[in-house]
Amino acid sequence: MVSLFRIFMAIVLSGMLILAYAQLPQDEKIRHIESQDQALLQDICKYQSAFSGNQLTTGKSICLADDNINYLYLPEASNYSSLSITTGYGSGDLSIYTKNNSWPTSDTYDYQSATLGNNECIVVSSPKGYWQYIMIQGEKHGASLVVDLGATSCRTLGNGSQGNKGYPYNFAHIKVFRFSFIDADFSWNNILADLQKAQIYYSAQSYHKFNLTYDLSEPVIVIDQPKATFDDNYHAWREVYSAKIKERGVDINAPGEGNVIMITAPQVGNYNSSAAPPIMELYHYHAGVIAHELGHALGLRHAKALEAGEGRVIGDGNYEKESLNYGNVYSMMGMGAYSMQEYNLLYKKYFNWVSEREVPLVQSSGTYRIYAFDQKTNEHLPLGLRIQSGNKRYTYWLEYRTTNAHYPNTKNGILINLEGYFANEKDKRFWETTSYLLDMTPGSKTPGWWAEDQTDSELQINQTYEDHWGGFRITPIAKGTHPTDKHPWIEVYVEILK
Repeated sequence: MVSLFRIFMAIVLSGMLILAYAQLPQDEKIRHIESQDQALLQDICKYQSAFSGNQLTTGKSICLADDNINYLYLPEASNYSSLSITTGYGSGDLSIYTKNNSWPTSDTYDYQSATLGNNECIVVSSPKGYWQYIMIQGEKHGASLVVDLGATSCRTLGNGSQGNKGYPYNFAHIKVFRFSFIDADFSWNNILADLQKAQIYYSAQSYHKFNLTYDLSEPVIVIDQPKATFDDNYHAWREVYSAKIKERGVDINAPGEGNVIMITAPQVGNYNSSAAPPIMELYHYHAGVIAHELGHALGLRHAKALEAGEGRVIGDGNYEKESLNYGNVYSMMGMGAYSMQEYNLLYKKYFNWVSEREVPLVQSSGTYRIYAFDQKTNEHLPLGLRIQSGNKRYTYWLEYRTTNAHYPNTKNGILINLEGYFANEKDKRFWETTSYLLDMTPGSKTPGWWAEDQTDSELQINQTYEDHWGGFRITPIAKGTHPTDKHPWIEVYVEILK
């Protein structure tokens, strides 16, 4: 802090109160910028609850409330030649709008920052008014914000704060631990064959870029208690199997780079198979369950769908009403596990199985040919398209499937997944993106089961979809096969609108 003696001496020496007033903010600016971790933005939501007020304090980080819009203001802006606004961390996609001496809107503002994600930066030059008003807009969770009076640049973010950006390895190794109880034997007799099927599946899905291995050498571990002891006490069950695995020299929470712990046993209570990095628990015996839960153990959430209501492909951003868990009926991480269906193209990006060249970003109107990506080879052909939404916050992924025996009509159109919508991931072990399948015929089927309306989600040839945010129109116009290798393709006309 600036001492009272220093302030007093400035007054005495100058004979003018204004000099002391001007000197104090300058010293305060230097103090708080240099003392805040060398101008790092803190991930303050780790330590504080959401900020419930409106008036900010210079140099003090806050945790933004998850509301779609936050209104904030800061005094004394005109006493400085500049100020900076920095946001970051958490998940989602927020935008900043700021205006001096009056509230901004998304249409009227002095400055804005609206890049993809939560990391935004604004530097305001020569603010004339005393109050600086700020509006934060967009879907977000756990985002931090700080305003620094007198700063000429934004803060940087600390290392390791961005969460899971993608799987970093081209391999995974499963360490299998089987359990039985004194009254319930382990009975997955074809576990080896199912592990081999999962191994072959991941090799094919990755176009032979990914190597899955497993270790089944550990004998079945017998728990000297009846299964009923744990049927209503999952925490006790986890403590027991964790201790047994630790006795064998393995830390289930840190098994080593690329390693996944697989726990399997007779079903405890009515607990379902589940997984989160780096562990998966399997109580249902099937190769598809291995493949699906391994996706979770490597950092992916379910492949979901949007259920926006009859006649609406995308709704109003209401997560509770629109988000349909498991809703991608075509995908391994959705409802396609038991039939060993293809990973969707967006999720293949997570593993780096497809490149930007193979799934190019479309930025100009024209006709584009893409090849079916579920042919177990990529052959360096274009396997899909990416198109940004009109508001630049989301990315559409266009894919063409031809091998799904349950839904053969995928041969007659394209499937579309949306990246970035409901980007509300809270657990940094998982990827920041959840894919959302868009139903191009919403409300066409009265559900006989909960996801039946998604079973005709294709945008078929000669049907047109216009971006919900007005950025483009797309129409599949023709299909065929490659003249030499019979690789199926489909052509899509793209019209960029803005």
